[in-house]
Amino acid sequence: GSVVNHYASTSDTTHDRTGQFQTVLQGAHHAVHQYTWRITPGGNVDVTVQWFFATGRAHPVYAITYDATPAGPNVVNADSRAPYGDLLWDVTGSAVEGVGWGDQYRFRTTGSGAVTSATGWTYTAANVVPHVLEWSVTHDAEMGLVSTRSFAQQVSGGDYGAGLLAAQCQGKTSATKGASCSSNGWMMPTDWLWPFQLNQYELPFTDASHRVAWGLNYGAIGQQSYQAFGRTLSGYPRVSYSTVVVLGTHAEGAVDAEVTQVERRLQARLTASRGTVPTAGPAGMARTDTQPYTPAGYDPIFSTWVVQAASNQVTAVLDANGAALNNPIFQVTDFTGAAVPAVFANGHQLAADSEVFATLDAASHRLWLTLNLSFSGALELRVE
Repeated sequence: GSVVNHYASTSDTTHDRTGQFQTVLQGAHHAVHQYTWRITPGGNVDVTVQWFFATGRAHPVYAITYDATPAGPNVVNADSRAPYGDLLWDVTGSAVEGVGWGDQYRFRTTGSGAVTSATGWTYTAANVVPHVLEWSVTHDAEMGLVSTRSFAQQVSGGDYGAGLLAAQCQGKTSATKGASCSSNGWMMPTDWLWPFQLNQYELPFTDASHRVAWGLNYGAIGQQSYQAFGRTLSGYPRVSYSTVVVLGTHAEGAVDAEVTQVERRLQARLTASRGTVPTAGPAGMARTDTQPYTPAGYDPIFSTWVVQAASNQVTAVLDANGAALNNPIFQVTDFTGAAVPAVFANGHQLAADSEVFATLDAASHRLWLTLNLSFSGALELRVE
């Protein structure tokens, strides 16, 4: 979970830097833990990280906000690789047997055995939700990161070759790749072209590097304007994004399963007949400016649904559009009740601590609800 930023042929990291910590939310079933630092990737930048944990959701969310206003515009020209870490997710630290990622396309290694520079791959399938992963077949283990937004909503991954990855590697396989996709006799794409940092820089020395990190292009932190994947973007004054941190088995396809759930959340629709579904909310964690909610009510900070209560009551319908949604989490705002209310799903009162997991945050007048169920049609939520 380290914050790592590359800039000017070097890097800055929070790995050995003292910061500040506080628990923002500590409830029966929901918790938010916050870390803050001032980092110096070419200038002063304030960074805030929150980890969100919820009963009924297997994987936590890592939300980060960079604020480059202390340095001023166009002083910092850094990328972002947070969350960044080396973790023995297969217990033994043995060979990595597969790597993959998703930007505009979905990259996966093919074949069996340890991943090396000579491993085959495919990069042809279109991709919606950015992600990155490594896996072990031998130990049935998998680790990865999944964005809470689509690539169209928020570009993720580093376009370090200024279009070379798209021109020479994307939409191709190891058998059909362009001449400039690989170098030095590699079958895999050249290490510095990978949009997310994995084990590429260790491949010449070991097949057991378990590094997994996110990726944003140079300029994503600090520059008023920068280019990535054919789009003009801004990294100043603030940049925020969130990733789901997935640890699971390879047999269950843990990362792909989370990618599917995020895709389905983005396709779902939330309406309310009692209470209000907001169409905008905070542009990121620890920010006061706003961004549109697309779809309405979907908050990408923690990948949850938001409904504003009316007199501490809610009647809302979440339509999953025919695809199974698992354990949706709702934030009921403007809730001033002194106790957790009755919660109903399609007319059935949910049993506390088994069918619904609730946390009442009196300080922020917010009720957190995780519904312990899966549905593919329209789910009516009532809070009374």
